[in-house]
Amino acid sequence: MLLIARSVFETPEAGSIYRSLKPELETPVTDRSSVDMMVEGSFLYITVRSDDLVAMRSTLNTWLRLIQVASETAACLA
Repeated sequence: MLLIARSVFETPEAGSIYRSLKPELETPVTDRSSVDMMVEGSFLYITVRSDDLVAMRSTLNTWLRLIQVASETAACLA
């Protein structure tokens, strides 16, 4: 069964967050899940796909934490 989770974040730092996390998208850690991310203006979109619940949870935890850290860093630099 394919699981899909989509999240949208509205933040003035959307572009900075995207640029800081883009290298992580280019080298997937596992073949059990995939992550797509895009930015439009002040919106950051993330889609996580996985075949199993354990991989989905792990991937979501990782990427939500990465987004949080990138957002806090961008806010400190602004």
